[in-house]
Amino acid sequence: MACLIHLNGPSRVGKSTVARRLAAEHPGVLNLDLDAMVAEVDGWRDDFPSALAVTRQRGIAIAIDHLGTGNDVVLPQLITSFDASPWAEAVAAQARADYVEIALLADGDVSRNRVREKEAEHAVDVYLREALTGSDSDLLERIHGDLARYLADRPATARVDTSALTVEQTYSRVLDLLRSGTSSWGALV
Repeated sequence: MACLIHLNGPSRVGKSTVARRLAAEHPGVLNLDLDAMVAEVDGWRDDFPSALAVTRQRGIAIAIDHLGTGNDVVLPQLITSFDASPWAEAVAAQARADYVEIALLADGDVSRNRVREKEAEHAVDVYLREALTGSDSDLLERIHGDLARYLADRPATARVDTSALTVEQTYSRVLDLLRSGTSSWGALV
């Protein structure tokens, strides 16, 4: 059975890096990085929430199609209590695929430092860094709070504190969780 692996968490905890590596090391796995795709929507800088909503709808269609072919999808995407629903899980259900959610976390100070220090990989990274680190921005703190509220209602979500982990250690922990889970990924990794 196909599996949607949802890597949840705030900015700069390693979601995209782990997703790229999972896809690179497991043929047929689609890395569905919506943050990288949002720049394809005209006007995204002027209205990021609307562009993200359009991108999310495109991503949902792509995920359902890919899962429907029996292939897995890794989705590095923040979903919090701010969102209307845990939509990634609904996508997996619609595609009749397994769903695994792993929250990659970091404490507030580590998270703030990573946002400031990480080199941007694409234009959306630059935009998000500016939004998260502006002198009057409390966005990162709100994200952490919204994520904590979301995860409080999601006991099945595995959690990895990346605060003191290297990228390699984070990736290894994610693989260990996938191996130990009940999804079809247990046999693949």
